[in-house]
Amino acid sequence: MFDLDFLKTCCAGFARMTDEAQDALRGIVQLMQTPRGLFPDRSGHEDLYYTLFGLCLAYVSDAKIDREACEKTLEQMAPADLVHRAALRYSRNLLKLMNFPRALLMLPFPVAKLDFPDLPDSAFPQGDRYSPYSCFLRNDASADLSPYRLPDGLYSNLKGSSEYGVAATAAALCLHPDETTAAALAGLQAPDGTFPGGDLLSAAVALYALKRSGHKPSYDVRAFLSGCFRPDGLFGAVPGDPAGDLEYTVYGLLAMGATA
Repeated sequence: MFDLDFLKTCCAGFARMTDEAQDALRGIVQLMQTPRGLFPDRSGHEDLYYTLFGLCLAYVSDAKIDREACEKTLEQMAPADLVHRAALRYSRNLLKLMNFPRALLMLPFPVAKLDFPDLPDSAFPQGDRYSPYSCFLRNDASADLSPYRLPDGLYSNLKGSSEYGVAATAAALCLHPDETTAAALAGLQAPDGTFPGGDLLSAAVALYALKRSGHKPSYDVRAFLSGCFRPDGLFGAVPGDPAGDLEYTVYGLLAMGATA
């Protein structure tokens, strides 16, 4: 969820970049915005989900974007699933936040639960409105996630499953801080800094959830993050990825900020 703590962590990650890397990121964010004010996915097509990450990077880097065009286009959009409905709401919030001083990030500021009672179950990830990921997107800390919790403290995104998910565990930990879960998640980290899955998304969400619960990573992640960083200012999904995108760049900054 793109709350103030999430943005503050991304800002901390951006601050750790060199001036040259900051300029490169700022420039590519400005270049990637389309005439309608949105941002593209990896294939170059306008995408509401990627627009959320583009706006996050614009906020963090202070890139000069066309906010008016973006706002007008967003007003015309009415997505029918949770992921894009939440992306639309968070994108609008980011546009509003850009009108306020950055010092706002230092203030305690509760984020309301996003409730979409009109959406059918099929509009939610895995068709489940109560899974850890769905609850994380809606910022629903009141949800009972015990049906997804495994005996070792890890979580699955599928009710009754015996297989954990890194993202599901990170989502649950952000909503319900718990020492057992935090220790179990930290124990999944490999010596090279990665988490199961081996990609930047898994590492970033795990590191962020551990930071929020007061835990430090077991291993240094700098070499892994350096391998994911590209000369154009973007991050790729894995070290040596031939293409970077806006989503993974946010994850890169999130991971850097979570380990600052």
